Amino acid sequence: MSSRKRFWKSVTLGEQDGLFGPELDGRPIRLPKGTVLAVPSRSLGQALVAEWSRIPDNEAFTPEQLPLTRIAGTMIERIRPDLVEARETLLRRGLDDGLCYRKEKPDSTVERVLEWLAKEGIRPIVTDGLMPITQSGDYITGLERLLAQQNEAELAALGVLTQSFGSLLLALALVSGTISREAAISVANADERRQLEVWGRDDELFRVMMTREQDTTEALTFLGFAQEG
Repeated sequence: MSSRKRFWKSVTLGEQDGLFGPELDGRPIRLPKGTVLAVPSRSLGQALVAEWSRIPDNEAFTPEQLPLTRIAGTMIERIRPDLVEARETLLRRGLDDGLCYRKEKPDSTVERVLEWLAKEGIRPIVTDGLMPITQSGDYITGLERLLAQQNEAELAALGVLTQSFGSLLLALALVSGTISREAAISVANADERRQLEVWGRDDELFRVMMTREQDTTEALTFLGFAQEG
């Protein structure tokens, strides 16, 4: 995506109707669809201010330098208008979840995720084969129930994590606090690690792994601020 140059002198926190967002020289930031960048959490609003303040004077910047803004924008313009569709999109990803395809004996993190899911009434069919799995109606119902409990900020974070991990189940376990960030990344990076063991150093694989770590950090940072209120 093309870059733009910083054109503003000051970044301040604006507040209107219980929403908080950065203002550039006193003017609110508008997202691609015209909605004002403003969130219910003051802490997240302050984090967005800090993010825009870090752009150096008169220097070019890209959306990649504004990860919290990017996630907030998705939440505001894509998730908030239709929470049902946002949940259904995630559900579709969970119907063919990467965590259900085992290429080796599962480690303790995967077992912990499956145990947590079972307590939530979600028992996915797991295979060590390559053929697609058809999950049960009970699995789908349980996953729908769990997704219905997620608010707009959690759905936004889950969207980033699910895409990065290739697994909604792993993302849900991380957002719930069942597993740590490090444990989730370790499971998500398992395929790349196996390839590195077989083929040796591969810069592209390292890039994929580092991007996944960055995506995870950004999503959790966003969610942490959103939950602070």
